[in-house]
Amino acid sequence: MGNVLIEELFYAGSPPAAGSDHYNADQFIELYNIAAEPVALGGLLIGDVYGLAGEINPGSDPDSFAASDPERVYFENLWRIPGDPEDVVLYPGETLVIAQDGTNHQPFSGIDSTGADFEAYVESSGNDEDYPLVANLESVHYTAGYDWLMTVFGPSVALLEPGSEAELEDSSVGSWWELKSAPVARVIDALDSLMDADSGAYKRLPESVDAGFVYVSDTYSGESVRRRLVDDVPTDTNNSSEDFEVGSPKPYGL
Repeated sequence: MGNVLIEELFYAGSPPAAGSDHYNADQFIELYNIAAEPVALGGLLIGDVYGLAGEINPGSDPDSFAASDPERVYFENLWRIPGDPEDVVLYPGETLVIAQDGTNHQPFSGIDSTGADFEAYVESSGNDEDYPLVANLESVHYTAGYDWLMTVFGPSVALLEPGSEAELEDSSVGSWWELKSAPVARVIDALDSLMDADSGAYKRLPESVDAGFVYVSDTYSGESVRRRLVDDVPTDTNNSSEDFEVGSPKPYGL
């Protein structure tokens, strides 16, 4: 699974359109197989990492665990690709798209997620719509409300190799926020995105996992972060500042 990379992350949301002042249900994550052989992805875990993306409100201090516990990654939410490993196979050069909502988001957004491979359906909320054309992820740990909305200010996302849930440690922040943590050795790939260029102190991923960070121009800018290509090959230096660039979202392939 070490040959699977986060190829694109669209989190910022779309600008006003069709009478809406903003839209964010079109978020998606795209994975890419850089290997020359198929990769079995059943059981892969994916989630967003705990912590602020920057000084969103005046006086907000960094609150991640990146500095205090650099040997682990702390998740607000964790999902699993369902099935045994061979039930979900990603072939060389192909991508796999995980959508917040597996629907066509037009006219509020230019993103059509009906072709996504999986969606994050929150059955327990009673308010999230299950789109039948797209298979559901399995929820492992969830704190995000009625739908898996990653922060539009810049989420940090990590992939974990399959393993026993017993290996995930429970943690809490104060008396209100329950987290799951995993050792950095279990991380396959990760991406740190923050609010802006001045938000480096708010990094949520340890340096050993991601030595840098990336950011878009603003919330609801319609911009995504996409992995840079060098001679048509995605870069992977474990430094998001070098490995990613900002552009228009382009799901379903390089």
